[in-house]
Amino acid sequence: MVSIKPYLKLARIDHGIMVALAIFTGAFVAKRLEVLVEKELMFRLMIGIISGILVEIGTFTFNDYFNIEEDKVNAPDRPLVTGEISLRNAFYFGSLTIISGVLLNILISIPIFLLILFTVFIGMMYNAYLKKRGFIGNILVAYSTALPFFYGALITGKNFEMPTFNVMLFTFIAFFAALGREIVKGIRDIEGDRRVNVQTLAITIGCRKAAFFAACFFTLAVVLSVCAIRFVDNLLAYLLALLPTDAIFLYASYSIIQSPIVSNAEKIRKSTLIGMLLGITSFLLSATP
Repeated sequence: MVSIKPYLKLARIDHGIMVALAIFTGAFVAKRLEVLVEKELMFRLMIGIISGILVEIGTFTFNDYFNIEEDKVNAPDRPLVTGEISLRNAFYFGSLTIISGVLLNILISIPIFLLILFTVFIGMMYNAYLKKRGFIGNILVAYSTALPFFYGALITGKNFEMPTFNVMLFTFIAFFAALGREIVKGIRDIEGDRRVNVQTLAITIGCRKAAFFAACFFTLAVVLSVCAIRFVDNLLAYLLALLPTDAIFLYASYSIIQSPIVSNAEKIRKSTLIGMLLGITSFLLSATP
């Protein structure tokens, strides 16, 4: 009997849940309670969330598929490294989820379908090639991380209308926070990345300088989150989730500069993942009545 646990680990299902929450948040911030009462918007949102989860699963599956040599050093407990899932099965699993996720968007609109097709294309380019290009790869991952907010607002709009300013602001906050996390990941994975010639900032300019850039992007995300105060509907609810979020990222900025080493980078990756979840929550609460 096939065990589902290794596949959930391969898919990084916790990230899939965050993608779903981010898509819902983007839609809710853009349309408020309309997304919960209008059947057409509910249908679009449901399709979008399912698509987002499937694409996330497929993208992370191929990330492990293409980067098994790095994972032998950086993450030896990953399912492909341990042999719990074969490369062949991972390929089929990743292909099925990505293709299904992309095709679902035809039910929303052709422009949305093309947007997700483009996003999957650059995601696969990252997995297969651009990850080794360092900072360019970091930018692509940050784009993919921030896109769900924009996507959620876009699929619930009419005629491919641009999302509201606050949705765009939240998208940029997520982008810079994710960009900082990716640079920190480069510090954490420096040994495995050096082994397979991945040109991260940590390798090309050194861990200390890379830490400085990560801290700058974390701080920029915090600054933008404060600027967003002017545009939220429910200030108190926003601040309740925002304050611990910003505290996490400001401390991460200080900590990674003080100690740009592998063990600390791992701690910061974990703490800022919690910060990302709290950040999504703050965006969602900002639009509550």
